[in-house]
Amino acid sequence: MPGSCKADCSAYVPSKQCGDGKVEAPELCDDGTGVNGTSSSKCDAACRFKCGNGTIDTYMGVTEKCDNGINDGTYGTCTPQCTLADYCGDGVKNGNEQCDNGKNNVDASSAYGPGVCTKACKTAPFCGDGKIHPPQEQCEGNFNCKACQSTTPA
Repeated sequence: MPGSCKADCSAYVPSKQCGDGKVEAPELCDDGTGVNGTSSSKCDAACRFKCGNGTIDTYMGVTEKCDNGINDGTYGTCTPQCTLADYCGDGVKNGNEQCDNGKNNVDASSAYGPGVCTKACKTAPFCGDGKIHPPQEQCEGNFNCKACQSTTPA
């Protein structure tokens, strides 16, 4: 069917109207033959808006940061402007994140210490958090010791 993908998703079946400069279903936009898909057009060669077509395009000298085709701006996806929506690792504490140190987030297996954040945006255990964390700690204040005793410097 014109304006859709081939059954095996290997290619796009072009619409016969795409390129005539008029928006006709199933087209979303149509800047005309020789213009669609160029850097000055808001349309791709298949008469879909570049931002929102599921492909990261470069147009007007700008490369989209992301384009998942849905672009609803939900956490961890793309915005309607083809930029990244809030996500774990962006350096900003968002939604259910306990912390987010961006590129300084560490693997949970080695995360330990105050101010340390895991790659899952959870705070790392640390000496003084009220829980014993072996092998780094032998005890935590009020649990058979007077103060937190750590084998790893905090």
